[in-house]
Amino acid sequence: MNKIKKLLIFGIALIGTSCNSWLDIQPEDNIMEKELFESQEGFLMALNGIYLNMNSSYSYGGGLTSSVIDVMAQYYNCSSTDHNYRLFQSYSYEENTVKNYFSYTWQTTYKQLADLNAILEHCGDGNPVLSDLYYRLIKGEALGLRAMFHFDLLRLFGPVWSEKEKESIPYMTSSDRSIQPLLRADSVAERVLNDLAAAADLLKEVDPVITEGGKNESGGVNGNDLNYRIYRMNYFAVQALRARVYLWKQDYANAKKYAVETIEAVQNGDSPLFTLYYANYAASAPKDKMYEPEILFSLYNSLRTNNVYKTYFTSDLNIYNLLIPQGDYQSGRVKNMYETENDYRLSIWEEKTKDNTNIVCMQKYADVTGSTDAEKLQVERYRYMIPLVRLSELYLIAAECIGLHEQNVAEAVEKYMNPLRLARNCIDLETNISSTTLNTHIMNEYIRDFIGEGQTFFYFKRNELENIPDGTQANQMMNMIQNNYVVPLPEEETSQRD
Repeated sequence: MNKIKKLLIFGIALIGTSCNSWLDIQPEDNIMEKELFESQEGFLMALNGIYLNMNSSYSYGGGLTSSVIDVMAQYYNCSSTDHNYRLFQSYSYEENTVKNYFSYTWQTTYKQLADLNAILEHCGDGNPVLSDLYYRLIKGEALGLRAMFHFDLLRLFGPVWSEKEKESIPYMTSSDRSIQPLLRADSVAERVLNDLAAAADLLKEVDPVITEGGKNESGGVNGNDLNYRIYRMNYFAVQALRARVYLWKQDYANAKKYAVETIEAVQNGDSPLFTLYYANYAASAPKDKMYEPEILFSLYNSLRTNNVYKTYFTSDLNIYNLLIPQGDYQSGRVKNMYETENDYRLSIWEEKTKDNTNIVCMQKYADVTGSTDAEKLQVERYRYMIPLVRLSELYLIAAECIGLHEQNVAEAVEKYMNPLRLARNCIDLETNISSTTLNTHIMNEYIRDFIGEGQTFFYFKRNELENIPDGTQANQMMNMIQNNYVVPLPEEETSQRD
């Protein structure tokens, strides 16, 4: 049997596998092979390869979510001279360790973009091997991913928005990997939005998420390729990303539009498709540190325990590899991060003793198992998640746009801040607070909600904050210069343009 037949059979097996197993399958060959796109199953296998490769430690399986980018957000105390992440916390971008890391991030992401573009090129305006349903799903997901990858490269390597006219990154729309011009930051943002708009137009006609929600379970007439929509770039994830991008480019009207419309769409009626974490669910699923009911888009990483938790957060690690916040549970950074000890989010922290010192370890990505069949089935819904887009972000976007930019603080608090705080078991805010106070609360909710998810550093950058919480102190702020927000382009990229 030749290689291509093996690939096609492999792809067919991918579609027919039970439960979550399709998410663990890696392509056996380069997705650029022309023959891979001679069947619908080949397209699906190629796209699944993209999702799987997003779990790289230089991508969303590590640096862009749980480790480096959160170190840069000052969650952890890496100030010791020998700590492996000290240079990232101090924004020492010219050091070789840091340069090499971000070079790998750049290379990994642009390799993914080339592979996505290969899928999109073979989709074209229609491909006879794809039914209309699968054409729209595959192309819509691929466009959404292409937009997200470029946007995160822009947020990391691009300038702050007040300097949006500066050159930033190339926008890759071809699989040939030829050198492309560096575009202004605002031009990249527009291309991101164009891709997201095209993705939404394709997905809105066919995506099961619109009527059936995340479908975080196996089975169905078409097998699993139409299930597990929270592990795919689905329609609601695309709409949420549009809100995120518009907020970045300070288009508050459109940011509000997509945030509010998405909130209303997923929570419409008595049977919401997605909902904020809430008390009854907290009682029924105490092991869920992901808040699975509100996840709009997530990675599936069956190696999460080893590649994330045991790589960054377990107390078994050498102290110079371990990511822990400053101080102990009672008087350190964690204690000062939360308003109340009743906040559900405190459950992600666990106090340990290491080298005769009390430390606090982040448990969000620790493994979870069930003791009964029912509990095992439940924990499988979130055991391997790495969240990328969650509903709470849309509440914060809506609150910011309405409260700070429409100057309607009362509406922002009543409709968006207090429902979010209720879902976290925090007390209501008064509706007559000042916009300055509201702004502080929004920042604090970002800090509490997105630990291990890579959004907080970009919140600081978007707002060009000159003072942010100091990861080396329990309750102090540190001066943040603008250059700290901009990772320089890798030398292998700039050297080609000299």
